[in-house]
Amino acid sequence: MDDPRLPRMIYVFLVLACLAMMAYYYPHMPQRMAAHFAANGYPNGWQPRESFFLIMLLIGASSAVITFFAPWQIASKANNRINLPNCEYWLAPGRRDATMQYIAATMSWFGCGVLFVLIAGMFLALRANLAPDHRFNSETMLAVLVLFLFFMMLLMVGFVRHFQRASGKP
Repeated sequence: MDDPRLPRMIYVFLVLACLAMMAYYYPHMPQRMAAHFAANGYPNGWQPRESFFLIMLLIGASSAVITFFAPWQIASKANNRINLPNCEYWLAPGRRDATMQYIAATMSWFGCGVLFVLIAGMFLALRANLAPDHRFNSETMLAVLVLFLFFMMLLMVGFVRHFQRASGKP
């Protein structure tokens, strides 16, 4: 969990899978796509196919900020600008690199989770556009979101416990 390489490799795999999915579905989509859906799954907003795919690319790319830019930005800050419990311990010269690695790994896992949710939503929207009634599968999206929330809780508990461990707390 302390090494950001695995979640970053998974993130890159998710990006490549997303791009392959988009390349596959693009020619099968109608020129005017259902792009927004009500809670019951029926479309209530439409846009041109090119706009839909461009917006999905931009939204998906925003998850890279969490995965790559934010950890770099945190690591570049002076110690007195980083808010951690028992900051002197975690940011001591012998521990700072490992602390930044742990933060980068955690944020990379978070970025993977965010990207997975975005890809799932995009896939369900693409599938809805191929269905005769254009109905979005809200139940599946809800299950993805519940799974994401569970993943986030595990990530947050692990993060808090990690920084409590050596700080002398139970």
